[in-house]
Amino acid sequence: MLNNQIQYYRLISVILFTPPRRSFTQIRQLQDLQQLYELLKHESLASNSPYSEKVNPFGIFANNELDLQKINVYGFDFDYTLARYKPTLHSLIYDSAKTFLVKNFRYPDDIMNFCYRPGMGARGLHLDIKRGWLMKVDSYHNIQLGTVYHGMRAVPDEEVLAAHHGTKLSIDVVGYLGRTSNMFQFVDIFSIPEITLLRDVTQYFIDNSIPFAAEYVHYDVREAVGSFHKSGEMHKIVGQNVEKYFEENVHLKPFLQRLHDANKQIFLITNSAYWYVNHGMSYLLGDNWRNYFDVIICQARKPSFFSGQKRPFREIDVKQNSKSWDRVSKLEHGKVYVEGNLTNLIEMTHWKGNDVLYIGDHIYGDLADLFLKYGWRTGAILEEVEDEINIMNSDAFQKTIRWLTVLQWLTDQLQVIPGAEADILMKSWVAEQDAERDKSRDLLNPYFGSIFRTHTVPTYFHRRLARFADVYTSNVCNFFNYPLDYIFFPRRMALPHENVLPTPDLDLLLTKTVQHAMRFKTGTDTK
Repeated sequence: MLNNQIQYYRLISVILFTPPRRSFTQIRQLQDLQQLYELLKHESLASNSPYSEKVNPFGIFANNELDLQKINVYGFDFDYTLARYKPTLHSLIYDSAKTFLVKNFRYPDDIMNFCYRPGMGARGLHLDIKRGWLMKVDSYHNIQLGTVYHGMRAVPDEEVLAAHHGTKLSIDVVGYLGRTSNMFQFVDIFSIPEITLLRDVTQYFIDNSIPFAAEYVHYDVREAVGSFHKSGEMHKIVGQNVEKYFEENVHLKPFLQRLHDANKQIFLITNSAYWYVNHGMSYLLGDNWRNYFDVIICQARKPSFFSGQKRPFREIDVKQNSKSWDRVSKLEHGKVYVEGNLTNLIEMTHWKGNDVLYIGDHIYGDLADLFLKYGWRTGAILEEVEDEINIMNSDAFQKTIRWLTVLQWLTDQLQVIPGAEADILMKSWVAEQDAERDKSRDLLNPYFGSIFRTHTVPTYFHRRLARFADVYTSNVCNFFNYPLDYIFFPRRMALPHENVLPTPDLDLLLTKTVQHAMRFKTGTDTK
């Protein structure tokens, strides 16, 4: 074993330090590369040092530069922005929707025995409506093979390629804002129980040989979930038991108080009814919660609130829960308004785009129009950010990514070596690379992996997020960790034609190996 290590270090030493220095890309000997593979695999898998610095799960991440000192007006959505929900809400939505299917659409009674299971769905997935296939699509409109499911069945790659004539989807198929005639994107976090029920019902029909059209199941499940929202039943149940469904957020009050003390204007625009918002806000902030807001708008009907101009604002009597009949000519502190539109809001407040930061959880319904048409600054709240960062910080994930990165580099070097023996080795390394990719995916979600990336590029969901959100984070109160004059800078990313690493291009992954090689070269390594 000692002789083997000395031999490997001699190999690295010769490659790195023999004048004139040979770069790694000039390696042509298959035996050398195989020995290098063994050494690097041992070093990568045995190392206890992290692959990268751990990321703060409560950080705020910038797609675009944002200077908080220039923000004078802060706006917020309610659901999943100011108000965070416990996992019990997903179970409630799932159970209500399955009951609706059985009682209203006469689905089999066995469906009542289904239980919600976390992890079956993920935000950002696309549904091939006619086939009933759930899939993850990347930022270049490619289907990520290995993430396509019909019910609980993984659709074989060959079947996916034959159905879509490859992996590439046209813009007409995938859509721009999440919906076409045969493709639907699940964007908000409320859709996760919907995806789960869709998969369960589909699998039940398959297992019991019940003929069904996939699009009908999609429409029925969507109507079942939508009815629970639109009928007000969900708000009624949740509003009457806020402790069970709302998650306490101890930093919310001090965060809003700090904005108030700094003379920032604060407003709320939500689609929820006032009485429901009042129940939730009273639980989160206390009975005097309205004092924190300069403008409160409920039942706003987003996203049409941002694009329509027909519906005027109406004031509501919070005690009687009734709408006024008089025209609203100005928006006053302490009062509550419903409906309305963004054009009238801007006319009455004189807010200018770059002065305003609006924060919500739905990249289309909350952020797209504000960013594209009005120049408002935008922030997205995505709970999954915290969850995924915690997993990526784990030792298991770090170790997997470390070896995967080295293996990809080795595979790249192998490509330039001709011969049948190299071809055989290439197949082996590519298979190992695929296995490591699957391992990293399964750590995040065994079906779909990360909602933000495929193996090598961002997902379609992340591309929309990067387009419409200046910054994103897991919790609105993460802003409380930053001063009000903080500037969020986007990370400078290397373009494919740019080289930001030193030569030889092994970055920190090979530091330990190089150090051993240097010790051997100078005669100081005796182990």
